[in-house]
Amino acid sequence: MQNEKKTALFRVGDLAAILLVLLLVGALLWAFLAAERGSAAQILVEGEVVATLPLSKDTVYPITARGYHLTVCVENGEIFVRDADCPDLVCKHTGRISSKGTSIVCAAAGVSVKIAGGGNGDADFVAG
Repeated sequence: MQNEKKTALFRVGDLAAILLVLLLVGALLWAFLAAERGSAAQILVEGEVVATLPLSKDTVYPITARGYHLTVCVENGEIFVRDADCPDLVCKHTGRISSKGTSIVCAAAGVSVKIAGGGNGDADFVAG
């Protein structure tokens, strides 16, 4: 009869690593789900607010800046760049945003879209 050793399916270190990964996934999921939705989006051209659009009303807002044309849309409580003729299209590929503090930027056109509102002021942190 041979003396066979049984090996454990997982070692203590393996279980600790799995637990750590599950905790990180849970924390990221919680942060994503707990993100506060904004109530409006500010559109800035060259740092100046040119429009404030409520996220509760579907809207199409065309922008021309620095010779580039962008079409910003509000749909179902989210804002996004539907069309753009800038060279890199980062603004278009950013996708839909609705969480307070997030933004879409088109550096070529000097345009940014920022989500604001939806809570106790626009402060990220209040001390005192």
